[in-house]
Amino acid sequence: MKKLLLALFLAALALPISASADVILTFGQAINGDTITATDDGTTTDIEGLNIPVTVTQILGPVVTPFLALLNLSAVSTGPAQVGPLGVIEPFDGDFTITSPLCGVGFNCLSGVFTGATFGFLNGASLTMASAQPPGSLIFTSDVITELNLPRGMAFSFANVNPPVSVDGTTIGAFTSSVSGTFSAAVVPEPASVLLFGIALLGLAFVRRRKA
Repeated sequence: MKKLLLALFLAALALPISASADVILTFGQAINGDTITATDDGTTTDIEGLNIPVTVTQILGPVVTPFLALLNLSAVSTGPAQVGPLGVIEPFDGDFTITSPLCGVGFNCLSGVFTGATFGFLNGASLTMASAQPPGSLIFTSDVITELNLPRGMAFSFANVNPPVSVDGTTIGAFTSSVSGTFSAAVVPEPASVLLFGIALLGLAFVRRRKA
């Protein structure tokens, strides 16, 4: 966990907090209500969303936006949640797909596998799941987007988290929420940069507390 936090810290220092990134896809829910369900057993948290109708508002490819698509998201925690003065962070592995007939024969607008972290404030109403390559593992594939081999970033935003963000045992507690997302090429977009910087600060707080 220390190595992951250190890597994220170094990435945060290296990334400009700028909105000038090449955003390759952004989306928001096309329906109201909770579409994400997280369950936990006190040690592990699973976050799932199945066939969620979303509106793609931006895509780096020959598809006219906005258009409707389906999101599938699956992620599972891979280590204990760490709680510090700035909030809670927990490592997660997962995968996602965003599909639409408008994206070609395979329908794959964007899909990927990732290793990252979920970050939020205790008793808050939102969480963010983020990953960046480098330093973590983040692989994109697409039938319509070609600029996928550069350093890249991902940020899923979970809003209206209910019940509020908590820790159950050693893991983030169960919740339901809505979802939106941003994916980038070249550099991580502003929301993910801010998140990584927040994770970095949280990581430093953990390290200092342990040394004390």
